[in-house]
Amino acid sequence: MSLDSPRLPFRSVHNTRIERLWYDVTSGFGQKWKNFFIKLEAECGLNPQNPHHIWLLHHLFLPSINADAQDWAESWNAHRLEIRGQHHRSPIDMFMFSMVQDGPRGIRHLIQEPEDEAVDNPALYGIDWEEAADPTIIAHLLEREPDTWEDGNPFAANAAPPRVSHVPCEAPNCPFPQNIVQILDDNLSTRVNLASSDMDMRRLVWLEACNISSALYEQFAAN
Repeated sequence: MSLDSPRLPFRSVHNTRIERLWYDVTSGFGQKWKNFFIKLEAECGLNPQNPHHIWLLHHLFLPSINADAQDWAESWNAHRLEIRGQHHRSPIDMFMFSMVQDGPRGIRHLIQEPEDEAVDNPALYGIDWEEAADPTIIAHLLEREPDTWEDGNPFAANAAPPRVSHVPCEAPNCPFPQNIVQILDDNLSTRVNLASSDMDMRRLVWLEACNISSALYEQFAAN
């Protein structure tokens, strides 16, 4: 796809920058976890409709996912960006330079507010045309949001999304009291290596945790 195309075939042209970031996140570590959860569902009894299973996933793997996200963010913040007409700089470098140039955050009351930038066409504001011309990013966007194709002019005044996407993410309730959770953790630590980042080992962690949880639930329910 190029800028010579008569139109860009998606509505979310103003999302290309965040789509580029999501593409990097997915490539960096997200796809690994997605594949892992698909494998648990296909081979290891994970039922994504069972809130107790979702709680167990959170309990077992959410700290590791957060650690992966933090490691990726630190790496991404340190990598060099190609900036047209400027020296290549990292996000953290640009942030620190902005702190020096624009002043530290948290003292906005001491800094004169800049004048609002005039925006001729809000529907076109924030479009990254280089990213919009990248077929890899566009393919990633359309894979995640297939309904973004449309027949009309994506730059028309009414081209803004008709609604804001909302995905509720409510944490499932723990099925056990805290002392039972501690028993689960203690038993699990004697059977598998909880510190391992190997995905095959994490598969065993899930299987053992399910077995222990099932036994504890039967015992807890009986009492």
